[in-house]
Amino acid sequence: MTLSSQRNFFLVLELFVVLASSAHLNYSGEALTTRYWDCCKPSCGWKGKGPVTNPVGSCSADDKPISIDAGTGCNGGTAYACSQQQPWAVNDTLSYGFAGAYITSELVGKPTEDAWCCACYQLDFTSEPLRGKSMIVQASNTAYDINTVNRFTIAVPGGNTTSADGCARQYGVSQSVFGQDHQGVATKDDCQNLPESLRPACEWRFDWLKDASFPSADFKRVVCPNEITAKTGCVRSDDSTLADQLAGKSTDDKSSSAYRTLGTSFGVAGFTAGLAVLLS
Repeated sequence: MTLSSQRNFFLVLELFVVLASSAHLNYSGEALTTRYWDCCKPSCGWKGKGPVTNPVGSCSADDKPISIDAGTGCNGGTAYACSQQQPWAVNDTLSYGFAGAYITSELVGKPTEDAWCCACYQLDFTSEPLRGKSMIVQASNTAYDINTVNRFTIAVPGGNTTSADGCARQYGVSQSVFGQDHQGVATKDDCQNLPESLRPACEWRFDWLKDASFPSADFKRVVCPNEITAKTGCVRSDDSTLADQLAGKSTDDKSSSAYRTLGTSFGVAGFTAGLAVLLS
């Protein structure tokens, strides 16, 4: 293979990878939703978790932005979840927020954080008492503990706590103020025991979310609203491609032509044939 052919080969290979990764951004399905708030540094807050502008921002114990290289406070480090990454109501039927996500292989191929970190999803609740309500959440974390279904565990202060004691370390309070392990606080009044910056979202759980446990939802990937990404500093580089797909647009003419040449199925035969054409 000549030097020119080698260059062409790697250019085509790179194009194939880009097209393959962007071919199925507009996916949807059914999901289970849960809730959590462990105060730990979000999993999508580390480098190399996906095609993003920046990892999800983390904060120090005094809720100030901290280096993305700082270790999690739940394992001896100094980085915690930022209090502003909590849910809020846009109106009576729509809320914004953040979640730990897990998307099955049927939708994303290989179910890894590269597929969902910092992606946004619209959750249309399908069970009572939330039927008719929707949330748009950004995947700031990962829910690997259940990997047999699509799942979004919504980040809600006082919504669920763990034995990691991260909240006690971050806020200098007893872990018990965040409620029981795997349950959270019991009543809206208990929200008053939380640090002041977390109380509005704790109350949101009882007001807007109706204290629902394990509500089901239909979900679809959507372009992240600026109001959400402004709180994490994380934007996926494929959001612009998704926007085109949602608008019914193709990629640019050159990419579309190359896509057809390489084979829409991205199979080995289609790729090999396309490669031969482009390298000839």
